[in-house]
Amino acid sequence: MSPAPRLRRNDFGGRTTTVDVLVIGGGITGAAIAYEAASRGLDVALVERSDFGGATSAATGKLIHGGLRYLKQFDIRLVRESLAERRTLMSIAPNLVSPIPMVLPDPGIVERLGLTTYDLLSADRNRIGDPTKHIPRHRILDHDELAARGLADLHSGALFHDAMMAFPERLTLAFLRSAAEHGALVANGVAVQTIIGGGGRVVGAHICDRLTGEVGEVRARVTVNATGPWARDVLAASPLTETLAGPPPTVRSEGIYLVTRELSTTMVLTVSGHGHFSFAPWRGLSLIGPTETPYRGAVEDWRLTRASIETFLDAINSASMVPVRLDLDDVVAAYGGLRPLTEQNGEDTYNASRASELVDHRRDGLAGIVTATGGKYTNSRAFAQKAVTTLSEREGLSVRRSSSVSTLLAGCLPTGEHVRQAGGLDARTVAIVEQIFGSDADDVLATAIERPDLARTVTHDGIPLAAVAHSARHESPRTLLDLLLRRTGIGTVGRPADDDLTEMAQIAGAELGWDAARITREITDARAGLGVPVD
Repeated sequence: MSPAPRLRRNDFGGRTTTVDVLVIGGGITGAAIAYEAASRGLDVALVERSDFGGATSAATGKLIHGGLRYLKQFDIRLVRESLAERRTLMSIAPNLVSPIPMVLPDPGIVERLGLTTYDLLSADRNRIGDPTKHIPRHRILDHDELAARGLADLHSGALFHDAMMAFPERLTLAFLRSAAEHGALVANGVAVQTIIGGGGRVVGAHICDRLTGEVGEVRARVTVNATGPWARDVLAASPLTETLAGPPPTVRSEGIYLVTRELSTTMVLTVSGHGHFSFAPWRGLSLIGPTETPYRGAVEDWRLTRASIETFLDAINSASMVPVRLDLDDVVAAYGGLRPLTEQNGEDTYNASRASELVDHRRDGLAGIVTATGGKYTNSRAFAQKAVTTLSEREGLSVRRSSSVSTLLAGCLPTGEHVRQAGGLDARTVAIVEQIFGSDADDVLATAIERPDLARTVTHDGIPLAAVAHSARHESPRTLLDLLLRRTGIGTVGRPADDDLTEMAQIAGAELGWDAARITREITDARAGLGVPVD
């Protein structure tokens, strides 16, 4: 008998489920709120219409940053919170979040003063047991030091550190698994049809399981709308809440990222007419982005286009502080999305507020529903803690004291613990499996040892086929794209070879009960959804 899944997909169809808190949206904000609420003793349900972390949460630069950019806006409170949360996430998700060196080219007096202030505000940054997570003060690099980092063309540079999550989708899963371990009912592929209630109060939602077609009802004392750029659409779709939606925003922020050959071993910040973007070393490649482009269309109409990629390449080639010349052939993968902002500042989406907000719609005459806006990875846990405390006070919910600031997330590898299953496997495979799967790494590596056909690696950095089998069995994917993009990281570094796609689809199909026709569809969808858009 197979062991129970690490993240079991709950069946909401054909029944009424009653909970304290219903969370709509399975991105990082919804996942963190679900975990915080469940860990403090509340009954929680979370539904995600597509896949966990598959929309705005996927459009990330993978940074867990201390908020240096907020110094420009004199938002000291947000800087301090971001610095504290950077330390917290390195502590509770140690295999997923680690320091990364960054260079600010040609810093002037203002930039040097800002970095000194940043050091002072983060004086407690190294109050963490693992010395590999310690962050030094900033310093100015001489030319030889810049050249050693592949940055010989820079005149000067300031070296400082923030943190990076190489696999952000795994951090979202860690929050969701933690929620489930505390009793939360979670499901992807479940859409909200209608928000329900009466007498000036929301009491839950009618939902539909998109895999089975079954409908059901989730009744809750409070409903949290954590759907990012779709928050207005969720409200507008139900007669009870449509008046809360307000007019569509005139502009949203579009951000895209490119994955290219490695350009530097150190992250470099730069500025162009397209905004502030960076070159980050990531999995032996470079991650460049984001753009900060105003987007005026409907959320559901947005898609990444080749034209957007070419425009960004032009900006990189013409304005980057790192002298490079890139073309489409250098791009192995690209991704992007729309960002939730809590306010708009004309066309200046870069300077629009990134602060998270909890909007209580009782101010609009409808109790029992709140909208979480402006969420981001760095502050997701802290925002969730404050949100659950606020909801408990306003709704009369009895909760325990929060412990999320010091509790290791589910599946994350404790400091100093190492995988035991290594048997003859390549060292880089052992290392990356440990990073991705944390405390489940032994199971993945044991599968690779027991089945040599699954020990074969399918990425340049050593991810084995055993990762596909493990995630298909234990982590509730619905599609091959779910597995490649949001479970294993195989598809985030480009489109695998056709033979590899076929083999991975067959492995997934054996675990998930797909027939030959379904396997063929999954391969077709994966070819279309990975790599670089063709139009």
